[in-house]
Amino acid sequence: MTSKCRTVAAAVLISLFLFSCPVMAAGGGGSSSEDEDSNSMTYITVGLIVVLGGLFLIDVLSSSDEETVPLQTTTDGIVDTGINWDEAFSSGTSLMTVGVSVFPEGNGSITSAEFIHVMNELAGGNITVYNDPLDLGTGSADHQASIAREYFGVDYLIFQVENPEILQYGIASPDSVLWKSADQSENSIVLIVEELLQSGVF
Repeated sequence: MTSKCRTVAAAVLISLFLFSCPVMAAGGGGSSSEDEDSNSMTYITVGLIVVLGGLFLIDVLSSSDEETVPLQTTTDGIVDTGINWDEAFSSGTSLMTVGVSVFPEGNGSITSAEFIHVMNELAGGNITVYNDPLDLGTGSADHQASIAREYFGVDYLIFQVENPEILQYGIASPDSVLWKSADQSENSIVLIVEELLQSGVF
């Protein structure tokens, strides 16, 4: 039996007892025994009405609980997003920062700024270039690279080799000089940057 049928049946029974209550309470003659029987029947009728009313109330409450739509929860615990998070956060995809030192020639700051601009245009997605030329003072290239890492977070430093006879560029880490180019006197900045990017260091 559905909850709706139980509710209707309970309501009908309560209605019948309510209509029969005055009839049973009225009784007949007027003797004391009949009055006592009539009073007893009235108490029984009231008790039955209270019990049926309680059942009716319980039935209404239970039917309202049955009609409540349960909250759907995910039981799987794992949702497939289609993203390989191990690959996304692997160390191989982390950006490396490249800095460009101020070149020692007369207009070295301008040339270094042009270098940075061209590198930003040609560098791949795994390289980020520090925005400003780095004036790191005198000293060996690896020492300057160490300063660049400590103060600017630079992983590799591009520098111009101090050689009065040929124009060379190099790449240094805080540990050592990793690469030096051939003579670049006849090459444009674009060709020099392309050769740097193809050096295998990055």
